[in-house]
Amino acid sequence: MKYVITISIILISLSCNKFAANNNEDKNKNIAAATILLNQRKSTAASVSSINFNVVSGTTNVSCSGSIAGTIAGATNAKLVDLKFYVHDIKLISSDGSKVDFSITTDNKWQMAAGSNAFGSYPGVALLDFEDATGNCSSGTTETNKTIYGTSAVGNYVGVEFKVGVPFYLNHMNVSTAASPLNISAMYWAWASGYKFAKIEFLANSNTNMFHLGSGSCSGNSTGPVNPCGLPNRPTISLTKTSGGFDATRDTITLDLNTLYNGADASGTGITNCMAGNGIAACQPIITNIGITVSTGASSGLQTAFSLK
Repeated sequence: MKYVITISIILISLSCNKFAANNNEDKNKNIAAATILLNQRKSTAASVSSINFNVVSGTTNVSCSGSIAGTIAGATNAKLVDLKFYVHDIKLISSDGSKVDFSITTDNKWQMAAGSNAFGSYPGVALLDFEDATGNCSSGTTETNKTIYGTSAVGNYVGVEFKVGVPFYLNHMNVSTAASPLNISAMYWAWASGYKFAKIEFLANSNTNMFHLGSGSCSGNSTGPVNPCGLPNRPTISLTKTSGGFDATRDTITLDLNTLYNGADASGTGITNCMAGNGIAACQPIITNIGITVSTGASSGLQTAFSLK
């Protein structure tokens, strides 16, 4: 009610400006104040229990059926083969800029809650899977997963933040004994480099183009986490809404393949083997677009591939 009363007072003051020497500066200030209050009113306090993800090419959803819309890395009529990626350390961004944990729950399949092992504490992690074993994705699995479930405190949220990849203290384990969703051998490289944080494959011009993101330049022993990898390659993705607040029932974290591959070239054989890709010139645009500094593997904060839609 206080928002309605305040806004009403502001609007009344606007109508009375003709008695205030037609003060345009004051009028503009009042309009701005009214707009801010209206936007705050739209962002109501709430808790978040699920966060949805999607993959598109431009404005069209990506699936295993038919061709990927538009141009992907300079190639048209590309066909999806596989698309999975891990996320962890999800936080909700409050209207005052502070960040609140979104606590991933364990479902013994797609997601694992935060915990600790002999090496240290780790945040919750989840696997998102967008292939359904149809079409050119025939070597995959029929089940998909596009939503992460968890809990949060009540708050006025305007955005969400997460890291792509597997937490360090879980990344260098034995995949054959790991719990879900870290028991998938197709998403694992080796104990040193750990998991494939993201696995994106598509057919273009009779070539299978593979982008497998994971840590690089790793060393250490094989009994647990290795020394910190020289190229961690875990981008932090931070997304906010300019107005209206973040509504998890309405807003979807969206990966745009067209934007992710912007600057890469799949019209020939240039990106057929991007394993991490930091040292391969043809793969580096993808690394940059997902928000990683190529030379260090650190998160750059300058990603362009993800958005809220």
